[in-house]
Amino acid sequence: MENVNQVDGRLVSLQWPKEAAGATLSFDTSQLQEVKAEIEDSEGVTHLIDVVVSWDADYLVGKEVSVSATDNGITLKEK
Repeated sequence: MENVNQVDGRLVSLQWPKEAAGATLSFDTSQLQEVKAEIEDSEGVTHLIDVVVSWDADYLVGKEVSVSATDNGITLKEK
């Protein structure tokens, strides 16, 4: 796992924790979740980074993203 403050590239995948996969309606989906993001930078290097994202973050897969450190942890945002 990398400890990075800034990475830009294409989001290849989000790896959700096992407990998130079995979430029910009683699960609080308004909370950010810690996942592993696989990001390929412009040089073709793949980075596996622990990030926090909202539940609807799957739409970012395949898109250009930016990773940055915030008060909430390391977050993803679309470029």
